[in-house]
Amino acid sequence: MLDSVRLEEQGIPTLTFVTAPFEAAARTHAALRGMPDLPLVVVSSDYLDRSDAVVEAKLAPMIDEILMRLVG
Repeated sequence: MLDSVRLEEQGIPTLTFVTAPFEAAARTHAALRGMPDLPLVVVSSDYLDRSDAVVEAKLAPMIDEILMRLVG
């Protein structure tokens, strides 16, 4: 989180991926560093031990949101 905050402070847009169990902690850390609206993409943690195809299928619905946050 600290890296993302520091990059944002330098005017470099970020998009931080975090698994669902760590979302609250990530938001808290970002807020404590003065960036409560730091862009996060929250993904489920149940794909971590899956094949690439399973991971791709789970993340595919998020691609539009991810691209919008990166370039929008």
